[in-house]
Amino acid sequence: MTKAEKALEACEKVLDGIEENSITTSSALLQCLKISRLLNDYDAIIWLQYEYGGYPRTDDGKHIQSDAWNIAYKNGRGYIDDGNKVIFTEIASELEEKIVAQHKAVNNFSTQGTAISGDYALGAVNNLTSSVTRSTNNIVSNIALNEKRLSILKSRYYDYALKKQIEVSFGNVAAGIFSEYREKVENHFSDLSKDTILKLQAIEDKINSGNPELYSQALATCRRLFENTAKELFDKYFPSYEDKMYKTKSGKDIDVSGDHYKNKLSAVIEKMEDKSTSKSLVGSNIIYLLDWMDNLSNLQCKGVHSDVSRQDAMRCIIQTYICLGDILNLQNEKFIYGNNLATENQ
Repeated sequence: MTKAEKALEACEKVLDGIEENSITTSSALLQCLKISRLLNDYDAIIWLQYEYGGYPRTDDGKHIQSDAWNIAYKNGRGYIDDGNKVIFTEIASELEEKIVAQHKAVNNFSTQGTAISGDYALGAVNNLTSSVTRSTNNIVSNIALNEKRLSILKSRYYDYALKKQIEVSFGNVAAGIFSEYREKVENHFSDLSKDTILKLQAIEDKINSGNPELYSQALATCRRLFENTAKELFDKYFPSYEDKMYKTKSGKDIDVSGDHYKNKLSAVIEKMEDKSTSKSLVGSNIIYLLDWMDNLSNLQCKGVHSDVSRQDAMRCIIQTYICLGDILNLQNEKFIYGNNLATENQ
């Protein structure tokens, strides 16, 4: 069983247990902590560890540490008291024990069996009754407050488990779809030149390096992949095209000479989509990706941020894979239906 599958199993235990009232809140908390560990959800791990072991205090023991206080307030423990932001600090197991003890205590408060005689008997009975009533009311009030706080924590744990269940389930669907897509297109990558395929391998080495400088290089390599692909496909589908400008279906003239690889790709994809049995948005998706990569590179050059993050690099690589796959799918589709654009002249 994979970590994701174990996490889903733990999510189900929390959700079913809370819905069916068959699990304690403290047990639900432990399952949530397990979920966060299995999914490497580091922020949740910190929060849930505080929920389980208590929120850390300052050295003098009088206050909750600032960062921990903010986490507590953000996760449902905060409320307003006399205009001030405060938090309650009891953990789930403490609240559960308090509620049980308070229920027992309220049942023990009674005037039944009490016998008082003498001149002040009536006053003494009234005082005793009033005292029992006040104590009972105080305990009932505390029970209500503690149950409310426990419900808040229970709701937070339920929400976390539900959120992670949806994320993992969707991720599994997305992974399955991507796997199917990968099987469909990866055989077509042999249509690319050896130089282009080597660039694909170079990207994998860079993203797995753990070196932020190489993430920027991965971004640049993705862009060069499209430059190579644009040149290869334009030469293939427009072998005798000597004009500098190309008129698109919308009537716009674009420069397809020299290094204008975006325009070359646009011209090729427009041709392929025009001959395709199913219209697509491949061209617009690719141009969006290329513009995004250029914008990221420009920001980097201007010093807006010095390094491309691994998340940026991964997004770029995934989108590059999909876009290249879409191009190759279009190309393959045309050959299947006997529309070899390489034989056509503009």
